[in-house]
Amino acid sequence: MPLSFSAPGRYSVRLWFLYVLLVATPGTALSAQTLDFHEDGSAHYHGLHFKHPLFSESITPDTKVRFNAGGEFEDEGNGYEFEVEGEYAFHRSFSIEVGVPYVRLEPNEAAATSALGNIEVAFKFANFAFEDAGILIGYGFAVGLPTGSPEKGIGSDREWELEPFLNAGIKRGPFELIGWARFGIPVNLPDGDEVENEFHYDLSALMHAKPWLQVLLELNGEVALNGDEAGAGLAALAPGVKVAPFGPQLFLGLGASFPLSENELNARAMFSVFYHF
Repeated sequence: MPLSFSAPGRYSVRLWFLYVLLVATPGTALSAQTLDFHEDGSAHYHGLHFKHPLFSESITPDTKVRFNAGGEFEDEGNGYEFEVEGEYAFHRSFSIEVGVPYVRLEPNEAAATSALGNIEVAFKFANFAFEDAGILIGYGFAVGLPTGSPEKGIGSDREWELEPFLNAGIKRGPFELIGWARFGIPVNLPDGDEVENEFHYDLSALMHAKPWLQVLLELNGEVALNGDEAGAGLAALAPGVKVAPFGPQLFLGLGASFPLSENELNARAMFSVFYHF
C-alpha cells in the first residue's frame, strides 16, 4: 500500500455470518467454483477475475504474494515504504490479506528515521451474481494495527484504524475498470484528540495490450470528512505499466502518481512484484 493512501478496516464477529450469507446462500452464484490446473501444477479459479492496479488493490479475492517499493517526494523531504503483502483466498469470493510495511523518512531539516509501520489486515468479499455481465461487486473491511513508532513520525503505537469499504468492477474485452470507496475511522485515540474520519476513493482503468503487457491509469484521492481539515483533500493521477516477462504467474509493475492541484506532495512512485499461486 502507498504511504498516503493506505487501506485499513473493521469488524470481526460478523465475518462468518457474512461469509455464509454471501457465499453459501443459494442463488448468489458464489458457491459454484471451477479450478483450472496448469502444466506447472498451479491451480487458478476460472471465471471473472480482475488484475491488480499499482496504487490500490484488486477487487478479486486472490492467493498471491506482493512486494512494493514506493516513495513520496514532498517539499519538506522524502519518504520511502517497503511492504510485503500476502493474500489467501479461502474461496473465490473471500480472502484475507495482510500487509507489513517498513518506512523510512528523510526530512530536509532533521535526521532520517526508519521503523515498522502500521500492519494492515483486510477481509475481502466478492459477489459474482452478475458475473455473466462482466460485473463484480465487492465489499469488506480492513484493520490498521498500532505497530508503528510515533516518536519517529511513523504510524501509531496506540491508534487502530478501521476501514469498511465497497468496490465494483466491470470488464469489457481487453479493458477493466474498477472503483473503491473506503471510509477511515480511527479509534483508541489519546484523550482530547479529535476523531478525524476520512473518505478514500480509487479508480483504475487497465488495458490488456498484450498477454504479457498491461497498461494502467489510476485516480486516487482522499477527503477529510470532519475536524479542522474537513473538506480538504488530495487527488492524484497515476499512469503505470505491468509486464510478465517469465509467464502469467509473475508480474512486475512500475507507476508514478502526480497531484492534480498544488500540494506539498510533488510526486509518488511505485514498483511492485506480484506472484500468484
